[in-house]
Amino acid sequence: MKIYRQPAYVLHARSYSESSLLVDVFSRDHGRCMLIAKGARRQKRGQRGVLLPFKPLLVGWSGKGQLPILIQVESTGYLTDIHGQALHSALYANELLLRLLHRFDPHEALFDAYDVAIRRLAAGADPGATLRVFEKHLLREIGFGLILDHDVLTGEAIDPAGDYAYTPESGPVILEDDGQPGVRITGLTLRELEQGEFSSERSRMEARRLIRNLLRQQLGGRELRSRRVLRQLMRYRG
Repeated sequence: MKIYRQPAYVLHARSYSESSLLVDVFSRDHGRCMLIAKGARRQKRGQRGVLLPFKPLLVGWSGKGQLPILIQVESTGYLTDIHGQALHSALYANELLLRLLHRFDPHEALFDAYDVAIRRLAAGADPGATLRVFEKHLLREIGFGLILDHDVLTGEAIDPAGDYAYTPESGPVILEDDGQPGVRITGLTLRELEQGEFSSERSRMEARRLIRNLLRQQLGGRELRSRRVLRQLMRYRG
């Protein structure tokens, strides 16, 4: 099987044999793929200079099985280099895809959401809000979409002035007592998370806490390397 000119991003690359690279890419129509870039480590230009994270690419590959051979790679445009908090956010998004997606499982809508997130981060958009929108798409694509518009017990629309408890197994219900299970969250935050825009730091923090709680379950409690690196950098700067 041969694939040509497939929109893709590099998620991760590492050495493979003496001269090649093993490249994990996220492609639009074929999902996450592991490809062998033969001879790429010997190239000062060519594939080695293009196979970089956060750069929109067109790639092609040939072969059956789990390790096809990369036969084409070209850049499709220029994005400003990502730095600082935006870079940590982009690395975090890549690690989520590597941990939660199966190989060769198409996720066209998620690819488009990732593409938007990377372009927004490169343009200087708020990293937190950008990540919440991407994480929301990711959870939906792997079968755990958030319910943000109604109380799952009563069916009533979420009241922005209300307080809710969100349980991963079902969704939001109106908060009636302190012993109620679930993540505490305001109705306003639920509505703003649905819209992808946040009006206050409280909404940002509540949305982050909710989504990270849901993702933690999907990760089986495993800590992401990108989070650990970020905490270490923050301690160093402090």
